[in-house]
Amino acid sequence: MSQKYYREKIDNIVKDFDTDLSQGLTQNAVEKKKEEYGKNKLSESRGVSFWQILLNQLKDLIIIILIIAAGLAFLIGDNLEGFAILAVIIFNTIIGFVTEYQAQKAVASLKNVLSKMALVLRSGTKKEIKAEELVPGDIIFIEEGDQIPADARLFESTNLTVNEASLTGESESVSKDAAANFEEEKTLAERTNMVYMGTTAARGKGKAIVTATAEKTEIGKIGEMLDETKEGKTPLEKRLDKLGKSLVKITLVVIAILTVLGIVMGRPVYETIKTGIALAIAAVPEGLPIIATITLAIGMQKMVRHKALVRELLAVETLGSVTTICTDKTGTITENQMTLKKIYLDNQEIEISGTGYQPEGDFSKAGDKIDLSKADDLKLTLKASLLCTSAELKQEDGEYTVLGEATEGALLTAGRKAGFSKAGLKEEGYQKLAEIPFSSEKMYMAVAYSTAENKEHLYLKGSPDVVLEMCNSILSGGEIKELTAAKKEEIKEENKKMGEEGLRILGVAFKTGENLNSEAEINNNIEEGLTFLALTAIIDPPRESVKKAIEETKKAGIKTKMITGDQMDTAAAIARMVGITGSDNVVSGQQISAASGSELKELIKSNSVFSRVTPENKLQIINALNQEKEITAMTGDGVNDAPALKKADIGVSMGKRGTSVAREASDMILLDDDFATIVTAVREGRVIFDNIQKFIYYLFSNNLSKIIYIFLGIIFNLPLPLIAMQILWINVVIDVFPALSLAWEQEEDKIMEERAKTERNIMDRSFKKKVAVHSIILAVGPMLLYVWALKSGYSLELSRTLSFSVLAFTQLFHVFNARRKSGIAFDKTVFENKYLWLAVGIGFIFQLAAIYLPALQGILSTVPVQASLWLPAAVAVVIPMAVIQIHNWKSYK
Repeated sequence: MSQKYYREKIDNIVKDFDTDLSQGLTQNAVEKKKEEYGKNKLSESRGVSFWQILLNQLKDLIIIILIIAAGLAFLIGDNLEGFAILAVIIFNTIIGFVTEYQAQKAVASLKNVLSKMALVLRSGTKKEIKAEELVPGDIIFIEEGDQIPADARLFESTNLTVNEASLTGESESVSKDAAANFEEEKTLAERTNMVYMGTTAARGKGKAIVTATAEKTEIGKIGEMLDETKEGKTPLEKRLDKLGKSLVKITLVVIAILTVLGIVMGRPVYETIKTGIALAIAAVPEGLPIIATITLAIGMQKMVRHKALVRELLAVETLGSVTTICTDKTGTITENQMTLKKIYLDNQEIEISGTGYQPEGDFSKAGDKIDLSKADDLKLTLKASLLCTSAELKQEDGEYTVLGEATEGALLTAGRKAGFSKAGLKEEGYQKLAEIPFSSEKMYMAVAYSTAENKEHLYLKGSPDVVLEMCNSILSGGEIKELTAAKKEEIKEENKKMGEEGLRILGVAFKTGENLNSEAEINNNIEEGLTFLALTAIIDPPRESVKKAIEETKKAGIKTKMITGDQMDTAAAIARMVGITGSDNVVSGQQISAASGSELKELIKSNSVFSRVTPENKLQIINALNQEKEITAMTGDGVNDAPALKKADIGVSMGKRGTSVAREASDMILLDDDFATIVTAVREGRVIFDNIQKFIYYLFSNNLSKIIYIFLGIIFNLPLPLIAMQILWINVVIDVFPALSLAWEQEEDKIMEERAKTERNIMDRSFKKKVAVHSIILAVGPMLLYVWALKSGYSLELSRTLSFSVLAFTQLFHVFNARRKSGIAFDKTVFENKYLWLAVGIGFIFQLAAIYLPALQGILSTVPVQASLWLPAAVAVVIPMAVIQIHNWKSYK
């Protein structure tokens, strides 16, 4: 079925499929073909299963390390510690599972389906069947509004136009012509004698022979490409993997050094190994997976409030790492609603405000609002444009939609802005007499009406050059004047100028006639000459929010590349309007296909606008960017976008108009289809990255301080200053809540002015240095207090309890040092995060309970601390805090 049927003669296709144009297939032929080709149904994606989502939570390297740590705890007989670590693993798994499962359910609720029914000719009888029952060789009927049920070659067409945006990305409907013949290779968007599964007939009707069904259709081929496209790991997965490997090395080194050191210093071998394992457990931040999961879940919820539904937790942070956004044009950069923006009326350029099909806006000239009661020529142009349409403007739940051609919807909306509607004019006495529908041969549409005054009028719209040739007069200041050759050239020059701006231009003309009640009479009047009214300039306008969003991405060092199936001039014009590029340089899909590997990299790197691209071209662009270590976000809504959505680091699909295939291939869904929402999500992703880095700094500096603390005790041949359960208590009970509160920290100043980097390490050199220095500072205070208590004659149990408490409180208040990456902790924003204060309060109460509650004293081997010892304890807590603040302040300065 790979044959190019758009280049074949109809007779050959009929012969190939053993069908009959007047009778269709017989039932016997249908049954045989069903056996050969199967059902006309795309294989459905099963999505991510319950068990897959669950197992995904356990694949993280840090979780694996925790499982090993739990095993070691059970091995040395610390069952309570082992169960505590298992509880951490289970809690983290539940949170991650629930969050992602809810996102998957939300995605499922957005799904739509392809055509369900088809009108077919079989054994000479026209009947409606399920679309999945179609087979190659079936004769199908296509009418306005129908969704095309299979790929098919047209053999009859009457004014047929098809919206192929879901397949090609082109915003305007494509005129189809059954009689078109092609010798040379054509892109899918140029095959005017073919129709494709999943597209929609916007106007007219046709008959076609089904040439491909199911996976053999163009949509099916894209589905196969999608299956072959492999998803890479997200940047955060790579970073956490790297972090996990570092933890494994640290853990093994700690066990080895302390075991050897302990044996050399004469400590019992079993006790030394047990201490080494306890310290290895201390090296693992048990709370890290929980906090990372909850932080990403919080980010996921925030993004939903901003109209961005993220399907997987790890994708939340990926957004903050994006260095290049590859965006579709139609509906993402633009409104996906054609709008009449300008009218050129006898040397006057009239601008129309408002976008889309919402009939709200004004008419102005040179910045001054026009009084429509004194603008008869403009009103006649708007009325003529509106009456010369076959589309309908519908309102439902406050939203306006167009049934029929999008360009005609723009004319209907402009008429509404002036107070005209088809229904209103009908009430005034306008009655349609006859019509010549638009055709690709004639390039115009003409409609005749009678009025309440028993006058008859002819209205015509079409290609400007064609309309001009039909006219011998022009309306000027309410008078009909001769249309001179000079005036024609002036209008042609204006048509060229507006075309270069990416506007779609239609010429409008009229005539008052007689007996306009048939197509023949309309033709007679056209031959006698018409009166030229105006040029109407239509465009799918950029969203109002996009230009500002593009400016923000530039400040953030993020490159934006527009990739569209639309024509080059339209793509260039839109890109200029929103600030993606300042030039007219546009790269075509053919250039991408013809480029060699090195040429392709340079082509993608040096350009920002790509038009007439195929699904393969989109994959080529993403691959070229990935090879340059760019972190890519790719937007799309059509089936043709799905492979690139899957391949990109973050695939972004459209919630309103996106196909289910695109949504399933993506990591994030824009619920409002707006490019600006991506930029908001990128901002949130950067905040999340910052907050992840903050709590990793907090946990690692705390854990390293415990290792240094015990290491110092061993070096100075002191009794072990902390036991394993005390280490686990601080790790899980004291550290987790403050670290978690950092997930709610607000963004820091100028976060979107930081340059996007292709490599953003959580633990870069400066970060490691900061952790090392601060860990030593955090360990010194409690160790000095421990030595002082022992030297002062206090019991080992009391000295250990006192130093355990000081270490816990020091690490608890260390969260204030972590809340800002630079500068002082106690700035004007310190009271904005209520969860931080709550976490500190809870930790404070828990630590007091660990000292004074008998039940916890038994588990943690603590004893009550008398009031007189709290003053030196407070000093031991405050001094490290002050030293770290001074260090941070100097670094900031």
